[in-house]
Amino acid sequence: MRSGQRIFVGLVLLVVSGGVALGQRKGKAEDAILAADAAWLKVYQAKDLAKSVAFCDEQGSLLVPDTPIATGKDAIAKVIADDFVHDKIMWQANKVGVARSGDLGYTSGTTEMNVKDASGKTVVYKGKYLTVWKKQEDGSWKVLYDMFNSDLPATP
Repeated sequence: MRSGQRIFVGLVLLVVSGGVALGQRKGKAEDAILAADAAWLKVYQAKDLAKSVAFCDEQGSLLVPDTPIATGKDAIAKVIADDFVHDKIMWQANKVGVARSGDLGYTSGTTEMNVKDASGKTVVYKGKYLTVWKKQEDGSWKVLYDMFNSDLPATP
């Protein structure tokens, strides 16, 4: 093999191996975000307010339907406490991604919760959600933005 070919093959191997390493880092970050999403659901379902709020970044915001944006831990705590009146709270991530920078990621998926209507009857609320996660200095992931809405058509 000539010198030029060896250099070319070496560069190709370097690029390919770098791409694999990047993919591995991305996979680990995606796994960490999915684990954080699942852990947040667990404390949310346990209706542990302090632990649920602790999953949110200091500058985090919840964008809940029919409610002003809740930014900061105190406002987030009020929104989450309101959610805890519901009998069943469930979400399931079906997509996860990480920004090239490695400091932001997202989960999206489906939600379900039992709510009481005006007459007191239990109604199953189904919808979808999007959560933006921010990597913290300690390597953990916290909620920067979380929003969800119903699959039902808007009422006039």
